[in-house]
Amino acid sequence: MASKIPAKSKGKKRKRVVLTLKQKIDICTRLEKGENRNVLMQEYNVGSSTIYDIKAQKGQLLKFFASCESNKAVEQRHTLHMPKLEQLDSVLYEWFSLKRSEGASISGPMLIEKAKDFYKQMQLTEPCAFSDGWLSCFKLRHGIRKLDVPSEQKSADREAAEKYCEFFRNLIAEHDLSPEQIYNADETCLFWRCLPNSTLAGASESKAAGFKQNKDRLTVLTCANAAGSHKIKLLVIGKYNHPRAFKGVAHLPIVYKAQGNSWMNKEIFYDWFHHVFVPAVKEHFRKISLPEDSKAILLLDNCRAHPHETELVSGNIFTIFLPASVTSLIQPMDQGIIQNMKCYYRRDFLRELINHEGTIQDFQSRYNIKDAIFNVACAWNSVKSETLRRAWIKLWPSVMFAEVSSDEDEFEGFKVRVRKNTFAQILEMVKDTPSSHPINKLHESELEEWVEADKGVEVTHTVVDTEIIETVLNTEKSKDTDKDSEEDDFSEEDKITWGEAASAFDTIIKFAERQPCYTAQEVMQLHMLHSTFMQKRQKTSKQADIRDLVKKAASRVCHGASADSAQSPTPSTATMIIDVDNDDPDGTARS
Repeated sequence: MASKIPAKSKGKKRKRVVLTLKQKIDICTRLEKGENRNVLMQEYNVGSSTIYDIKAQKGQLLKFFASCESNKAVEQRHTLHMPKLEQLDSVLYEWFSLKRSEGASISGPMLIEKAKDFYKQMQLTEPCAFSDGWLSCFKLRHGIRKLDVPSEQKSADREAAEKYCEFFRNLIAEHDLSPEQIYNADETCLFWRCLPNSTLAGASESKAAGFKQNKDRLTVLTCANAAGSHKIKLLVIGKYNHPRAFKGVAHLPIVYKAQGNSWMNKEIFYDWFHHVFVPAVKEHFRKISLPEDSKAILLLDNCRAHPHETELVSGNIFTIFLPASVTSLIQPMDQGIIQNMKCYYRRDFLRELINHEGTIQDFQSRYNIKDAIFNVACAWNSVKSETLRRAWIKLWPSVMFAEVSSDEDEFEGFKVRVRKNTFAQILEMVKDTPSSHPINKLHESELEEWVEADKGVEVTHTVVDTEIIETVLNTEKSKDTDKDSEEDDFSEEDKITWGEAASAFDTIIKFAERQPCYTAQEVMQLHMLHSTFMQKRQKTSKQADIRDLVKKAASRVCHGASADSAQSPTPSTATMIIDVDNDDPDGTARS
């Protein structure tokens, strides 16, 4: 029998108690577990109506708690009352959250100035004093621990990076994970047919008059494991669903998706995680004989195009996020991997430009998205395993990698050497071009600027103030629509026949056989590829012959049937075929 709670003496008024939001959330949690309401009333010294009111507020309380930056708000705040300018408050906090997710440094004066700016944009008229008191209330209302002092941000980032590295190492030790099981993915923008500025200029010009530098873009998602043994197939995002240049191409070396501005978004990333990344990881585990239920971690930055980590889980494969303020310091893909891939891409792009027999403008118009995709896939393939492994040194103790030095200065030197080696190849190509070629006149500084032309360019939609206001006010939000139209830059290529391809193949082999620059092994590889080509041609030819026979037989059947309906002659071959197929179960035609 439940013990009775002593009744309060008559005439004695209970002291008014104002509970904090944390206490209210605790009461909701305990009620959900089935605790007696009377026990809670006695413990917190509140009446039954207060308990009922708290229970009714449960949804709002939990929503507020989930959106708080720290526990400070729920520990100190007592009510969920909103300010008079509720919409302004919501818009400002949305902007603040967005900037914090990007790693931006926000100070108190900046927040006040932005509030005044939104006040004007929203055309509000109700008076508001944007004072220090108003700022304190805003911070308390949303559980903001503190605002940043810009001068202290750099040292704070270093400290945050060290703390995260410690957390990461403890996580690895706790789950007993190997470098084979840890992956990092990151997006980058690629100006896929961008040329150095001065290449389009005339002899007496420093820049090409009236010519706008081409900045057609793709977004490329790179992903690899810490062991350097597994590179996930690239995800490339372009503008068009069906680029004309893809027509007739049976296989692409990458995964291609379309988005109206070539940006990454949550839908594309979610699809990539579940349908590309997870199957690829499982297949890799099978190849290296790891158990099927082995764990894998995907490390991501806090890009707003990434879904919540609860959506990026599949069995024992899950994700963890880097704090926004430390991404550039310790994220592996930012430690030279993406830069290395882009150097290889620019090298191959420049090689094609130099070997093009025509003007530079003509090359740029002919170089299409299919060429870019194959080149970036080759560039990703060229990134060495050692480069992939060394990029993890800042985040993961080098003792995990027996063959890699733990010296961070040595790692920085390695990064520089890798970039210099690739850049040296580009310089050598430029110097080897004829003096009359515009490429020959390029300076080293121009090439360096060109190689990094797309560095730091956004890979997701940049939200502007008006969109934040529209989102908060629940007005119709503008959406990016995927473009179904094809590229109209390039004329449709004629279909290439097997005979034309065979002739071209023979020419390539004859050319290679007579050039001393090709080794015996490379010539043999061409012959082996030619043998595979001939096998596929023969197989395709047989299939075509069978289709032709079926068509001819069908044609004879139709012709025989029409003749029979006009006059009934002696059964022809065609009618005999009909008899065999349809009327004679023994397979012998009647005469």
